[in-house]
Amino acid sequence: GLTKGWLAVGLSAVLGLGAVAAASLGFDGVFGDDVAEGGGRTGLMSSLPLYRAPESSVAEALAAQSVRHHWVRAVLEKRGTLEPLDVLDPDSLGQIDRLLLVQPRALTAAENVALDSWVRAGGKVLLVADPLLVGEPRFALGDPRNPQAISLSGPILARWGLTLEPGKDGDGGVRFVSVGEHDLPVALGGRFSLRPAAGGGHADCRLRNNALIAECSIGAGRVVALADATLFESDPAPAGAEDMLSAFLGMMRDGSR
Repeated sequence: GLTKGWLAVGLSAVLGLGAVAAASLGFDGVFGDDVAEGGGRTGLMSSLPLYRAPESSVAEALAAQSVRHHWVRAVLEKRGTLEPLDVLDPDSLGQIDRLLLVQPRALTAAENVALDSWVRAGGKVLLVADPLLVGEPRFALGDPRNPQAISLSGPILARWGLTLEPGKDGDGGVRFVSVGEHDLPVALGGRFSLRPAAGGGHADCRLRNNALIAECSIGAGRVVALADATLFESDPAPAGAEDMLSAFLGMMRDGSR
């Protein structure tokens, strides 16, 4: 069964302690320079509360106007224009330079086609697809305000020649995976496997870090897929989080070196 659980207790504390070593390593070089060079427009679609947290009352909604933003939003807004996207279509995708899909809701068939076409025309995507989140849901089970607990990105992954499988390593607690010179927090995490690309389009993907990460050339575009969302579930940010995000954005832009 799905025994990964919803483990929220001590997650940020564990990440903060463990990632101190990661911060001391110096996050530079391996995945390219910081994506902030040219600024640009970043699209964001996520079921996690990265752009704004769902409110349970009118009073909470009013109070939220003065609440600090999730660290991912703060980092992205420092580096250019951030566009939260509710729908993926040619119009919305035509307004951005790069796209972050972090444990998104299930995309419609039309959205999958639009996204695939945009990538093949030169779009760049960081897709975070976790087989099962570890964070404890804020609302009752089944409440649509909760993050998407189980990744529903299978159709677009299939178009790009990938299949997501549940992770088998670890016991659900946070561990650190060495990604180049970086230490990435992972709670179990999934694994990608290669398959023929669906939909008739060519895809060239390679797997790394025990298949936790996939790097793909899709037409003229690039996709970096990560099979664990622990870094993005954590708030406040663990030590070195901004550098780790910069590393993945650099990989999305330039590829690993």
